[in-house]
Amino acid sequence: MTRSFFFVGLVMNLMILSLTLFITHGDNLYPFIPLLAVVALHVFYLPLFLFTSLRTEAGHLHLWLHNPQSAAALLLSKILNGLIMTIISLIVLYAMAGLLLISRFHLIEPHWTDTWMAGWLIFVHVILISVGIGVWVILLWSLYHALKYRIGRWNWLVILAAVILPSWIGSLFDSSSLYKMLTQWGSLEMNFPTFSIDPIPAYAGEYLYHFIITVGLFYLSAWIMDRKAEV
Repeated sequence: MTRSFFFVGLVMNLMILSLTLFITHGDNLYPFIPLLAVVALHVFYLPLFLFTSLRTEAGHLHLWLHNPQSAAALLLSKILNGLIMTIISLIVLYAMAGLLLISRFHLIEPHWTDTWMAGWLIFVHVILISVGIGVWVILLWSLYHALKYRIGRWNWLVILAAVILPSWIGSLFDSSSLYKMLTQWGSLEMNFPTFSIDPIPAYAGEYLYHFIITVGLFYLSAWIMDRKAEV
């Protein structure tokens, strides 16, 4: 299953490359738009992989629950497998962009340093966002299997509430002074002098905050699977 998912993703990358070559005309950077769009959409690569993988696991959940390894180890292995696939897929897309860039390098040469930095920052943030969404997929899957035999058809209502309520509470907290006090330290402002954009504010505290939330949600998911899930 993992191999099939991975190769389907690579085929889609090649299709995007074909599209960029098809629309290539003139001396401009328009062919990079599809590639940039697909790079951004990779935030959903790991979540889709996890959803597909966990959906398959649901067919023989009794083997999962009776596995001598902990749920944390099993779930982490899935995240790592999906993460490796995501990184390889992104590298393929970046390599495609590099090949297209060779004949147009003169268009971007004055901005090369900023372009290089922006490319790596996009790469890292796509991975971070993808992991964050992927952990939410795991949590919702765990909740579903923990509640499906307890509340029956109301299960989906609880899952929907588990999506909406934390999002609403999180948005309220993000606008609070407490959030700013906890996260707005360790300035990592991102400057791109040759781009016509303002500096992008960023803080080490924000990354640490989201890291702690992600780790906490992951271990909550593992605890639910170990203690509350039923076959």
